[in-house]
Amino acid sequence: MGSKRLEGKFAFVTGASSGIGEAIAAAFCEEGATVIGCGRRGSADFRHERFSYVSADITSREEIAKAVAAAGQRRGLLDILVNSAGITHEGSLAGTDYEDFERVIRVNLGGIFNVCKAALPYLRKSKAASIINIGSDLGVKTIPNRIAYCPSKAAVISLTHAIALEEAPLVRANCILPGLVDTPMIQNRFRQAPDEAAARASMAAMYPLKRLGRVDDIAAAALYLASDESSFVTGTELAVCGGRLA
Repeated sequence: MGSKRLEGKFAFVTGASSGIGEAIAAAFCEEGATVIGCGRRGSADFRHERFSYVSADITSREEIAKAVAAAGQRRGLLDILVNSAGITHEGSLAGTDYEDFERVIRVNLGGIFNVCKAALPYLRKSKAASIINIGSDLGVKTIPNRIAYCPSKAAVISLTHAIALEEAPLVRANCILPGLVDTPMIQNRFRQAPDEAAARASMAAMYPLKRLGRVDDIAAAALYLASDESSFVTGTELAVCGGRLA
């Protein structure tokens, strides 16, 4: 990185206080963008002269509308929107309460809807706007014990398609499908296992490339979709999952 592919661009990134969202915000800043990060935490650890942070809950239409409006009004537009905020959940149909199911859908799907709706007036003012939604390979390849998570991520793909069709040619919309990414949340899961190394090796063996994803893998994909290099790409999914969907 360092070619300044996003020089002069203005971006809003949710989930920017940690993990994938933080890595995307950092990559965008290094490539010349000014980035407003958003998350539920009161502050972000990441620091950069082109980065600022606002706290907001994406499930609250009022909070997110206020946060997006404050960002958009700084320049009168938004060039890039990244929806990285989301939650995971494990549970079967028999073992999942409706309240838990609803919460996953409300965050993973409803949150993206709220942010996109709030950002749309500012994205339409850009000469080359790009929406990047972070989905999951599990939105395509369903596995057991994810009765809420898999449908929520499948719906993110469909929502991305709908936005791409409705907002073309002014706004592009695409979806990244990560596999399991080595974030602090995943690292904590491994630490709780009886044998951390064995658990990590077992998970990596699920992927043809024999490793877990890294946050920089996802950030690189987001950088491509945010840049002019992908100017003829919309309404599609970019699988960054080590070959598992194959």
